[in-house]
Amino acid sequence: MGDRANVLVKDGKSKVYLYTHWAGTELPATLQTALKRQWRWDDGYYLCRIIFCQMVKGHEDDETGFGISSIVGDGADRIVTVDVPKQRVEWAGNSLPFEQFIALPSVHWDQLVTA
Repeated sequence: MGDRANVLVKDGKSKVYLYTHWAGTELPATLQTALKRQWRWDDGYYLCRIIFCQMVKGHEDDETGFGISSIVGDGADRIVTVDVPKQRVEWAGNSLPFEQFIALPSVHWDQLVTA
């Protein structure tokens, strides 16, 4: 069991998957929270860390539940992409600029795929 999903952060040729095992349904809202700070939107190194810190908030010392990888593993069917150079969030064939994504009402995965 689990509630798996990923944020894929793309920065040019570089890409990193940020994985959650238990909080996939809330992952779009978690991403919104991280992006709403409007910190380092043009700096993939820092933006990736900002997003991951928001994902693991309150679980920093847990052994499992979150991961970082250059390849997708579990949760490959639920990926929200953050394209740093284009400043866009992409999911299930949809794409919005960061500004429009953070302006959406707080969304969960099921709401996001129908948005």
